[in-house]
Parts: sequence; structure tokens; C-alpha cells
Amino acid sequence: MATEQLFVSIIIILVAARILGEVFQRIGQPPLVGELLAGLIIGPSILGLVLPSSDLHVLSDLAVFFLMFLAGLEMDPREIRRAGRSAIVISIIAFFIPLLSGTGTSLLFGLPTVQSLFMGLLLSITAVPVSAIVLMQFGILNSRLGNTVITAAVVNDIMSLIVLSIILQLAADGGTGQLKLGDIVVSGINIGVFLGGIFLLDMLLRKIGGRLRRKVEPFFKKLQTKEAAFGVLLITAIAISLIAQEIGLHFVIGTFFSGLVIYKRRIGRQNFNKVYGTISAITFGFFAPIFFALIGIEFNVQSLVNAIPLFSALLGVAIVTKIAAGYIGAKIVGFSREVSLAIGFLMNGRGMVELVIASIGFAAGVIDLTLFSIAVAIGLVTTILAPLTSRPMVSSAKSKGSDAVLIKDSSGTEWQSEMA
Repeated sequence: MATEQLFVSIIIILVAARILGEVFQRIGQPPLVGELLAGLIIGPSILGLVLPSSDLHVLSDLAVFFLMFLAGLEMDPREIRRAGRSAIVISIIAFFIPLLSGTGTSLLFGLPTVQSLFMGLLLSITAVPVSAIVLMQFGILNSRLGNTVITAAVVNDIMSLIVLSIILQLAADGGTGQLKLGDIVVSGINIGVFLGGIFLLDMLLRKIGGRLRRKVEPFFKKLQTKEAAFGVLLITAIAISLIAQEIGLHFVIGTFFSGLVIYKRRIGRQNFNKVYGTISAITFGFFAPIFFALIGIEFNVQSLVNAIPLFSALLGVAIVTKIAAGYIGAKIVGFSREVSLAIGFLMNGRGMVELVIASIGFAAGVIDLTLFSIAVAIGLVTTILAPLTSRPMVSSAKSKGSDAVLIKDSSGTEWQSEMA
């Protein structure tokens, strides 16, 4: 693609994506819904103003890097540990029931084993931003309910990336689609080595946390610009991503966990805030609209129409199993019926991580255009439905006066009612 044509394509994508993203944000939907629909409109399915190209795919890969790095940065391991057993139990149940159900449904439709696992994985994901939007609208993001849902979604994302790495390695056996014990063992070893290294690094950094901050904070203060600090963190993320890729994992696994290791308490809140704004502006101002619009551009309406039975079955499984699994998990850990229903519906959105994983699977040849289009459609439908269907459930839980919707006070040790 000529440089001039590339710039024109980027301008068309950004204008369309930003306009529709803003429209959908104003009506209480995640901006990615509008950005994806913008790509569908300007792409070959409707207007044909922008066509997929290798240059745009390079930008898409960069977008995946920044999106997953930012996702890791936004997570605090301490919050995961603080949420305790409840969030972990809900996350595990709400992950594996849709995973197994989606895999089984895909197998019934005759898909190969690896493709079936991948489709099951896509159904098991929960989008953190989708849940956060509803919780913030009701002013209960910092309640026990909010903390549980967000932490469960975070743990869900971590498990999805681990399973993704296994599937990608299984798919690299020559494309036979058959599971082999040797491939599973090798995949497990590679993942174990990488996660073990991340765990040891996290333990080491926690052990020397005080001394590290005393060394790191002056270093960052000496950097005269936030761009220089941004460069330091970016180099760290790239290095960890390359290590992940070198041992046979997808680079996105390393990117996500590099962000998870570099959290605000580790480098100091001021230093973190100095670079977070830069990363967020670059990601959501430029790369994210291009990434989500490109997904819409590559989306094939005819492929989806030709596979309506499979799409309908997987969409039904995605919605029913996710809501049911979230409800069951919440009841097991002792939440009331109203709060459990709210948790189930809040866990039903897919969003960014599902679309990132779908694009990775499509680029790696794990799924074809038809399955990719099905995955995008499921992600789009559930992302739109999650806020609409969960609001009545959250409202019901709040009106019942449940302890789960009480808000932490400034000390974070007590709970206060925020009900008007």
C-alpha cells in the first residue's frame, strides 16, 4: 500500500471510529462497539472505502501490544489477593463452564478439536470495562459487589491468556487439529517456565519493594520528561514480550504480564501517573480505534449468514452458560439471589480481550474467516447486551439494601451505604 493511500485509510478509519465511538459512549455503551461498527460500514461489507492490507495489520499488531500492556498496567496484584476466595471461585466457575460448553457445542457441529477449544475459549471471557461501566453508573464500583466482579473478570482474563497460549502451541503441530500428549506436555512446560519466571520476579520485587522504590523513584525523577519514563517502561515490556515469544508463546502473553508486574505501588504512584496518561492517550486515541475498526473491516457478513445455525448455537451457549456460571459461583460463596443474578449478568460481556484473542487466532490460522466473523458477532452482541440486561439486576440488588452494594470509606476498612 502506498504511503499516501495508507494515510488516507488511517484518516477515514480514525474519523469514522471516533465519531461512532463517541455516539455509543454517550448512550452508555463501550466505545469499541461504535468503533467496530465504523469498520463494518467503511469496509468491504458496505461502503468499501477501506480494504484490509499488510500495513494496516502492522498497526493492528501494535494496537494489540499497547492494549494488552495497558490492560496489565491497570491490574494490581494486591487487589486480586485482597478479593480473596469469592472472586477466585466465581472466576473459575464462570470461566470453565462456558469453555467446556462452547467446546462441546463446536465439536457437535463438526469443528476440529483445536478450533472447538478456541471457540470455547472465546465464550469464556469477561470484559472488565463492560462490567465497570454499569458499576460506575450505579456508584458501586468500590463496593463488595464491584470489587468481586472486577477481580473475577481480571482473573478470567489471566486464565484466558494462559489457555490461549496452550491452544496456539497445539495449533502449531502442523494443523492436524488433533491433540497430542507430547504437544500438551511441551506447551505446559513452556507456560510453566514463563509464569514461574514472572512469579519469581514478582516475589523478588515484593521482597525488595522498599529498597526498589527508593532507587526507582529518584531515577524516574531525574528523567526530565514523561516521554523518557514512558520509553523505559516500553523497553521493559518489549523485552518481556520477546522472552515470551522466544520460548514459544505469543508475544501478547509477555506484554500483558509485563504490565501486571509494573504496577503503581512498585514504581511509585507519581511515576506511574506520569507515564500512564501517555500510554492511555496513545492507545485509546490512535491504536485502539484502528484495531477495532480493522476487525469490523475484516468482518464478513456473508460468512456469518452462511453459518447462522452455528452462530445461533454458540451465542445461546455464550449467554446462558456465562450468566448461569456467574450466578452459581456467587451463590456458592454466599451471595444473595439478587446479588448473584447481578454478578451473572455483569460477567456476560466479552469486549476487548475477546476481540484481541479472536484476531490473534485468525492471524495464526487457528480459525478461518467464518469462525472469526462468528466470534466478532458474539463479542459485539454480548457487549451490547451486558450493560442493558445487567442494569435491572444491579438496580434490584441495590434496592434490596444488600451489604454487597455498600461502599468502602476513605480508609478502605469499613462500608458505607451510598443509596439515596
